[in-house]
Amino acid sequence: MVSVKLFLTASILLISLLSANTQMLDYIYPGFMTMYYSQVPTKEGYRSKQEEPNGSIREEIGVIMNPGTANEELVIMGMYRAYDEKSDTETMTIYTADKNGYKSRYKVMKRGLSAKLLMSLAKGSK
Repeated sequence: MVSVKLFLTASILLISLLSANTQMLDYIYPGFMTMYYSQVPTKEGYRSKQEEPNGSIREEIGVIMNPGTANEELVIMGMYRAYDEKSDTETMTIYTADKNGYKSRYKVMKRGLSAKLLMSLAKGSK
């Protein structure tokens, strides 16, 4: 019985410490989240944007369609662009999610200049 009380007391203490530390970090580093991430509530839903220092970006809009009716649904539209430094490749994905499921389209691009382009630039500068 004593071990159960001790466990419960320790659990409550741990949860309160973790919650206090989270609030303290928000107080100490308030600019960190706003530097890379923003979320704005709108009348119809929300709008969010996340930018990474390496150039990766994610933007998303969530809208409640037909609010207050039997046909009410959340529709999410967005795009993210991820950059892989090792392969110098950028992937851009555009997506929607609604009552019919998740649908996406993507495109993979090399950021570097191709050999053919470099050769044509070299020929043009002569």
